[in-house]
Amino acid sequence: MTDPARSAQDKARFKVLVRALLRYLKPHKTRLIQAAASMIVLAAIKNAVIYISGPVIKGVFMDKNMDLLRLIVIGLPVLFVLRMMVEYINAYLMSWIGQRVVQKVREDLFDHIHRLSLEFYWRKRSSDVMSRVINDLNNVQSTVQFIPLYGIRDVLTVVACVALLFYLNWGLALIAVIVLPLIAALLGVLGKKMRKASAESNVIVGEISHKFQESLQGITVVKAFNYEEQAIARFKISNDAYFSKMMRYLRATAMSGPVMEFISGMVLLAIIYLSGKAIFSGTMTVENFFSFLAAYVTAYVPLKNIGNLNSKLQQGMASWERIYQILEEKPAVVIKQDTGNIDQLDGKIEFLDVSYKYPSRDTQVLQNLSFKINPGEVAAFVGPSGSGKTTIIHLLLRFFDPVTGKVEIDGHDMLDLDTTDLRAHMGLVTQDTILFDDTVLGNIKIGMPNATMEEVTEAAKAADAHAFIAAMPQGYDTVLGERGVKLSGGQRQRLAIARAIIKKPKILLLDEATSNLDTASEQAVQGAIERILGGRTVVMVAHRLSTVKNADKIFVLKRGELAETGTHEELLKLGGIYKGLYDAQS
Repeated sequence: MTDPARSAQDKARFKVLVRALLRYLKPHKTRLIQAAASMIVLAAIKNAVIYISGPVIKGVFMDKNMDLLRLIVIGLPVLFVLRMMVEYINAYLMSWIGQRVVQKVREDLFDHIHRLSLEFYWRKRSSDVMSRVINDLNNVQSTVQFIPLYGIRDVLTVVACVALLFYLNWGLALIAVIVLPLIAALLGVLGKKMRKASAESNVIVGEISHKFQESLQGITVVKAFNYEEQAIARFKISNDAYFSKMMRYLRATAMSGPVMEFISGMVLLAIIYLSGKAIFSGTMTVENFFSFLAAYVTAYVPLKNIGNLNSKLQQGMASWERIYQILEEKPAVVIKQDTGNIDQLDGKIEFLDVSYKYPSRDTQVLQNLSFKINPGEVAAFVGPSGSGKTTIIHLLLRFFDPVTGKVEIDGHDMLDLDTTDLRAHMGLVTQDTILFDDTVLGNIKIGMPNATMEEVTEAAKAADAHAFIAAMPQGYDTVLGERGVKLSGGQRQRLAIARAIIKKPKILLLDEATSNLDTASEQAVQGAIERILGGRTVVMVAHRLSTVKNADKIFVLKRGELAETGTHEELLKLGGIYKGLYDAQS
């Protein structure tokens, strides 16, 4: 892409980002107006002090006017108190707006992430998402809170001082303001460099977060395999890259201040020289010179601040772009507006020529798969790893949609049903049990928050979990810790079963629910599962074939296609893939 085309694209993108950010500011326009009014008052007070500085210096120190000195001693404290009050109001209003905007962005981000399809989580690292939610959002908060607070205030101060300069001496004022286009051009060039460097450094921060998270979660493997030095070396590579990118940003930031000081210093020297000549020739009074000098110096400080704020603005906009990229993400699964609810579910499942391919893979996971599971049947899917077993579970939960073909529930195309309502009729138990840092009660009630204590206890007893829960220090009010670390694998799995069946699901999905357990825990969990199967349609994905012997139907998959179907005895007699797998495990 040519540079002009890229530049035009960057400008268009920047406008989109600004408009998106302004939408969050719009609900607070009343407070923004109040803050702007306070900024105008503050600029007016500063200008008034500047304007009277010349006459005060001449009247008090040259003319020795005692009455003027008394007036200044009485009047200036009043002016300073007023200025202090206005500055407080200004700072409070902008802090309030900044906090509210970031609060809303954080809520929208959390809400949007939870509504995205599962495919998003396969593409994005959780550490990268967390980096955007925490680090980038902090940068956006600084931008929203401090750029208007100090930026508008400083711009108003500069505008007011420039107006005063022209009022005092328009000829000298023209020389003074010649610096403004130069500074604007400088900030524009440096701003692009700062935004690009900041955006690249934010990406690397996500990489650094990933390295931290990966090592902490796998610390047992790291230590067991003496991987510490390699992990540290990999981290140093990312850390060095972050240093390099940040130095690019900081070099551009550091350059703006000295260059602005040099330009402004040269202009100040010219003003002093020309003012001296004007005073000697009698065309300019001493008090006007002091007022003019005070106005120029007062304008220079906020002008320098604007240069520093520009670096913060570029950093904030780079972070906002990373956040907005997530807000722009569209769910891969599109829910129709006219979907139907399910008053009563029988539990009939049918796949009709279903094919599926993950977006990140070239090969098909499922190919023209067709089968039927009648209400109340226990159906098991077995086969080698990668044959598409878990994909069937994901399609039933509508984590994604088939590429071709369709999935029917009770004769209805799943695309025509309300997904939330459909999932309410389903229970899920997976091999990797996810428990939250909450109480036992809170974890069981996740799928049914309004469940009574009697219903919770009933579900726990059915899952063979009540006894060990009752033996815990606070019983059902015991906090489990992160990912349920206080429980054994078998206990975690039985809690997952209780969580699944408290909803009284018509369809129960078991994705290798016992594969990570030892023999004793597997038997306990398998017993709990068998007690809850009655009256439900069960879809079971299993690696251990001993757990599927009693299934009404066993579907054997190979490379995404249905290779064999039958009961345990029928498939053994067939002498095909299933018998080979069974003999290998036996």
